[in-house]
Amino acid sequence: MVSTRLVVVVSLVASAAIAVAKFIAWLATGNASMLSQVYYSLSDVGNQLLFLLGFRLSDAGASRKHPFGRGKEQYVFAFVVTMLLFGVTGYAAVREGYETIGTPARDVDVTINYIVLGVALLFESAAFYKSYQAVREEADTEGFRSLFDTFRRSKDAPLLTAATENLVAVVGVLVALAGVYLTDVTGNTTYDAIGSAVIGLLLMSVALGLAWESRGLLVGEGVTRRERRRLLDAIAAADGVNAVVDLRTMHLGPESVLVACEIDFDNDLDTRGIEAAIDAVEVAVRDVVPEANRIYVEAESRPVTADR
Repeated sequence: MVSTRLVVVVSLVASAAIAVAKFIAWLATGNASMLSQVYYSLSDVGNQLLFLLGFRLSDAGASRKHPFGRGKEQYVFAFVVTMLLFGVTGYAAVREGYETIGTPARDVDVTINYIVLGVALLFESAAFYKSYQAVREEADTEGFRSLFDTFRRSKDAPLLTAATENLVAVVGVLVALAGVYLTDVTGNTTYDAIGSAVIGLLLMSVALGLAWESRGLLVGEGVTRRERRRLLDAIAAADGVNAVVDLRTMHLGPESVLVACEIDFDNDLDTRGIEAAIDAVEVAVRDVVPEANRIYVEAESRPVTADR
């Protein structure tokens, strides 16, 4: 099983090593595409460190101040990472591309750029493959139909952000290679400038999409529609349950879900019978959503009004 934390650590190691190499190559050649790659790799290192901080804080558990735990710390830092990716890295790369347009090409050997970008492609591809494995495993575990469906429905924001960053890194290296090569062959720095701008715009576009997904989780997103239907059916089938009056859910973190429901129990149940029925409801909930670690059941005698 490939954990999200392992994906982040692998990405951190790869990004740190590549950032140093890219910076040396930029100092030697002055290519705008290479500088945009330096911006990206440095921000990637910072992003992974923020993710690790989010993991550490989310492990703190419940307290008087945070009675439901701090699992949403991971969503907070995922959102911060997307904003840094958009506001800092993307903008810097676009600005560098704009400022490079029309500047004369430097008469330097760009072989080091090819070497560094080639090595970066290997490292970034390895990091992306590791994150791709983790996304595939989540898709198989949760029963998502495709990778697109996984990115749309998954609640593991750090994993999705890391996987997307790694994919963009691979594409960015390829774009940088194209920009360096065309500038080297033609002597026209416009290609280098375009490569830098494309990388920046790509980062900004991806960051906006990831920020939108993180936003939904921050404000309190529930389980998927399919999981909700399964929960309603499972609870309704539990011993002692007459009907499900209301059902509400919320993700408290990638591996933590709150479930609150109002149940119309059978009228002939005594106190012990109701307690047994509540236990049956909790078992039914965890069978459908194993991450449900906060389950609240309230007895209610009203007609069924829950929206399926």
